Formats: sequence, C-alpha cells, structure tokens
Amino acid sequence: MENAKLALLGGEKSVSRSLADVSAKVVPQKAYKTIETMLDNGQISEAPIVKEFEKKFASYIGADYGLCVVNGTTSIQAGLFAVGVQPGDEVIVPSFTFWATVGPVVANGAIPVFADVDEDTHNLSAASVEKLVTEKTKAILLVHVWGNPCDMDAIMAVAKKHNLKVVEDCSHAHGATYKGKKVGSIGDVGCFSMQGSKVLAAGEGGILVTSKKEYYDRAVALGHYERCRLLGEDSPYAQYSLTGYGYKHRINPLAAAVADANLDRLDEMNAIRSKNARRFEELLADIPFIKFQKEPEGADKVFAYHYAQYVPESFGGVKLGTLLYALAKEGVSCGSCGYGRLHYAPLYNKEGPFGQEFPFNLKGYPNGNVRKLPNTERLGQTVFMAAPRFETATEADLQEYAAAYHKVAANMEALLAYEKEQAEATTIANNGRSINYVKV
Repeated sequence: MENAKLALLGGEKSVSRSLADVSAKVVPQKAYKTIETMLDNGQISEAPIVKEFEKKFASYIGADYGLCVVNGTTSIQAGLFAVGVQPGDEVIVPSFTFWATVGPVVANGAIPVFADVDEDTHNLSAASVEKLVTEKTKAILLVHVWGNPCDMDAIMAVAKKHNLKVVEDCSHAHGATYKGKKVGSIGDVGCFSMQGSKVLAAGEGGILVTSKKEYYDRAVALGHYERCRLLGEDSPYAQYSLTGYGYKHRINPLAAAVADANLDRLDEMNAIRSKNARRFEELLADIPFIKFQKEPEGADKVFAYHYAQYVPESFGGVKLGTLLYALAKEGVSCGSCGYGRLHYAPLYNKEGPFGQEFPFNLKGYPNGNVRKLPNTERLGQTVFMAAPRFETATEADLQEYAAAYHKVAANMEALLAYEKEQAEATTIANNGRSINYVKV
C-alpha cells in the first residue's frame, strides 16, 4: 500500500461496506413473536418472562439469584446497596470507565476513591487499589473494560486481606470468563447493563446476580417493593412489602423478552465476534503504533467493543485525531474514547448532590478526589475505537479494514503535512461517551 493515495487526499477508500453491513440485527426474530403474545395479553408492566429470564441468566453466569432492573446504572446502585455500602463509606473505583460506573457510588451517599489501571489490560490495578485502602473502605467496584476480565485473583486477594466487598461491573462482559468462571460470579455481586449497544441487549435494562440471599434480598427491598413479601418470613426485608426502600427498579417486561431471546444466541455471537476480532488483530500485528488490549492470564474476553491504544511516538507524533480522520475517510468505523477523566469531574470533587456538607467536603476530603493517575490519563489520551464488532463480516471485510490501516501507516509524512495545514479538520469531538464516532 506504499504507493496508494489516501482517501483523505482524494484517493479511493479502502472499506466498501458500512457499519450496518458487518453488524447483526439487535433484536432476534424470536423476540418479535414473544412480544406480540405479551402485547395481546396486556403484559406491558409485569409478566412471567422477567423471572424466567432472571433464573436463566443467573444460571448462565453461575450464580444463584438474578434480579432485573431498569438499566445497568441501577444494577450497580442496587449492587452496592446490597453489599452494605452506607453513606460516608469509601468505594475504590477506576476512572477509566463510563460515568455510570461511579455515579451510583454517590447515589448511595458513598465516596468514590479513584485508583489507577493497568496500561496493558485497561483494567483496575490491584496494586493501585491496595494503596488506597483505609479504615473507611467498604468495597471495590471494578470494571471488565471492553469485555476484558480483570485480574480477579489479585483483586480478590486484596479484598480478602482487607475484608472488602467486590462488585463487578460486567456491562461489557456478558459471557467473558476468568479461569473457567463467568465474570459476575467471582465477586460478591455482578452487575450487567443490557442497553441497546451491549452484546446482550434489552433496549434499556439491567440485571444483577449474586449467590448470597442476603444481597439479593437487600437489592429487592431497595427497588422491588412488590417482591418483598415473597422473600420468606425469615428475611428481615419481608416487612417492607408496603414501601420497599423508596425506589422502583422494575424492568419493562418487553425489554426482558428481547434480552431473553438474545441470551439464546449469546455464546454463538460471542464466538463469531471473537474469531473475527482476533483475525483483525492478527492482520494489524505488524503496525507498531497500534497496541491492542492484553488479556490477563486465564482470561477469555468477549469483544463487546474493539479498542486499542495509539502510540504516537511510533508514528512520527501524528495526532490521534488526524489518524482517526484518515481512517474514517478510508471507510473505517472508528472513534475516540471518553474514558479516563472522571477523577477530575465536578460531581466527584465538589459538594455533590446532597448539599454543602456532603460528600466531598467532609473532614478528610479537603481536595475532593483529584489525584494523578498516570496510566489512566495516558490511556484517556491514546485509546480509540479501532473497529466495529464484526458480527456478519467476511474475510474480505477484515482484509479491507487491514488494508485501510496499512495504507494510513504508509503515509505518515502526508498525514503530518495535512495536520499542519488542516488543524481544525482533525480535531475530534469527545463528549465522555464510550464511543465518539468520527463523522466524515
């Protein structure tokens, strides 16, 4: 591709098919029939499908209990509450994640304490976590970023040493495993988003899983008042059947029907995505400025998203925005990442939503949560979405994507010149979302 002209400069683009062409339909055909029957029966608020799906999903993960909620953010709020996180407690969290991981900490009145991540895996570093444990620490809230399992042995060892609870944010990782166990079954509670872009989609929805009845009961009491009476007379939460604990977290059953149908094909789709993604990485292995996410030993990730780290010093210092713009012109579906900035966000560093005295100007928090997190901040500047989920892609599609990358790699000098002349054109918007697609 050394002599090929960049599409950015008027050449032919490398990728012929669109994002939609390589992606599977979000809603399986099975869901349409189920939902039609539910609509005919008026099951638009409550329906048997919800509990059926909860049992089925919990069994799939390897947990005893499942509880559907309105979204993944709520599953984390309920998960933290379930393990006993109280106002004023500290919860150790990553900053290299979407805001919805950490927002529920504040919603529970607790203090998020930001730890650094491992630069190779993009996941929470156990060594960084241990340095931040104090007498106020109650829990570790980790994220299996992009579907890549955390080094769970190391994190669980820190938790055991300091008697901490572990809540897993598995929003990208439905079906991922660590040493033979599905993520979500290793910590105390596993929390899953089922938003429309996830590998297990409901539209909007979430589910938490646990093998401890006490945690399940507490999560029920928080947001499912109608189920409290079913917990059994021996449960201290049965008495709250009239009121619950003040929230209503019930999922729309039509969404549960979509999730149930998607669960039936989850392993098949994960296998397709994994095969294609690993082939794509193989085709780009000779490009020195692309560094793909590393899996911990014993982990088997799922490719919920396909992100990589850009190494600008290996490409003449070309800016990430320039690289992405050139790739997008070639037809590559790519974008910037908004992660790695939460530890500077006002919500986690000022007075918070509960008034001037809570939570961050309590004694001992004079400067909020601002601290340097070198790996997090480096990843926040250099990680990008390298490719879509290849779900219906052929070898020809993968070869076209690889050709686009190799063409761009062969034109470093042209990109530097373009960048110098067209600075504004290569400035990529970034609003903090997981994906900020480059539009050309």
